[in-house]
Amino acid sequence: MNSVIEECMLTNEQRNLILQGIKDGKENFQAISMLLEETATKKHMPFMLYDYVNTYVKKIIEENPHTQMKVYVKKAGFHPYIVLHDTVRNIFTLVLKLPEKKHIFLPSGYRGEFSSSNFDRLLQGGLPEEELIENTTYQYSLPVGIENQPFGIIVCYDSKSDIVFEGALKPDQEDWIYKEEITDYINLNTNHLVPLNNYNLSDIQPTLKVPKEDDIVIKLKNTSSS
Repeated sequence: MNSVIEECMLTNEQRNLILQGIKDGKENFQAISMLLEETATKKHMPFMLYDYVNTYVKKIIEENPHTQMKVYVKKAGFHPYIVLHDTVRNIFTLVLKLPEKKHIFLPSGYRGEFSSSNFDRLLQGGLPEEELIENTTYQYSLPVGIENQPFGIIVCYDSKSDIVFEGALKPDQEDWIYKEEITDYINLNTNHLVPLNNYNLSDIQPTLKVPKEDDIVIKLKNTSSS
């Protein structure tokens, strides 16, 4: 995969946190659903799982502020969703359900909003046009700098299995720029995360000059007798 695309993907720690949130949400959903009376149509179950996953992803991101990620709760019509914002790299991540056997989402307004500038971000980052666009008709936007050009990612989980994918949609939402399975990251241990810029004192080199014995001048006060 091109290094420009890799630079826009989730970091290992971000993947780990999101996957741990998905895992925690599913486990708590299972525990609560076992206590509920079975209903005839079971309509509430899919919505309840979605709510629990969103809740625990939001919780774990907010518990790790050193990642410089913020969480926003948004709504598209009657559909609520969460957005994770990497404030350093200006990257937005949606966490959504997608059945394992389904390749891609149907186009939607809010997903289109988060994918609309993906091509611009990668092109301004140095990705060759012929490698990205190919035969796709694309309308370019004015170059405003990478820091002002957001990139949109979707983390897709399946409600009936542990399969999780990370991907970024093309602006027309007809295909993925990339889509990779990241399920294995869910087994990583998040109990010992090391905060960014967490330096040991021994790693910090002193910048002040250490005085030597020869550098110390003692000035004595002269006393005179009258």
